[in-house]
Amino acid sequence: MSVIDPAVSVPLRASGARRLVGLLDEAVQLLEQPGPLRLTEEQVAVLGQGADREELAARLRDLAAELRAHL
Repeated sequence: MSVIDPAVSVPLRASGARRLVGLLDEAVQLLEQPGPLRLTEEQVAVLGQGADREELAARLRDLAAELRAHL
């Protein structure tokens, strides 16, 4: 499978896609769950590049779902 942008194509094998899905799922948990492991607002600002916590979590969930659909 390839992730394609008009300027860039990145080959991604199934094993890599599965690992990426796991990473995305973990990031969503760190965004949504309260507690000491929750990402700080500063971390969200850097990772989200302008997206708020909820928007970033939604983007990550959507990307994970899209990758899962291709596995």
